[in-house]
Amino acid sequence: MGYVKAVSGPRITMLSLFAGFTFSAITLHPNWLPIPSSLISQFILFFLVVLFDLCLFLLAWQVVIVVGTYNVSYAPARAKWELVVFNLVFIAVFILWGWSVVLMFLVQNLSFLTLVSGVLWVVIIVISIEVMHVELKHLGWNIKEGLKYDGKS
Repeated sequence: MGYVKAVSGPRITMLSLFAGFTFSAITLHPNWLPIPSSLISQFILFFLVVLFDLCLFLLAWQVVIVVGTYNVSYAPARAKWELVVFNLVFIAVFILWGWSVVLMFLVQNLSFLTLVSGVLWVVIIVISIEVMHVELKHLGWNIKEGLKYDGKS
């Protein structure tokens, strides 16, 4: 657990920086490229999308590991419930953030890149959910149990 605490800060900071930089590059490049619909332009944008999706996947995975390894003894039921709801909303934000890139390509009329990026994002979402499910199961955390809030805290 000490190892996770020691490396979590730098990892999360680095991945957030990479994801933010890549997101900015994706949003700015279609306006800078002379012909955004050219094959090389779409290949460059797709490369950035792959990098962005991988950063989000690793960032989400690291956050789950950090949250799952912090040992809080005797947390009140309401705090556990709030943590579960926060994590579910957090996952929804990650998923929507990834879709925003795909929708940016749709607005630019880059149909092929939109399709390929959307398929890649669906694959990343499925892999992320499976990895997080396995990780949380390994850590002994159950969403259904966490959502059971009886109001007694």
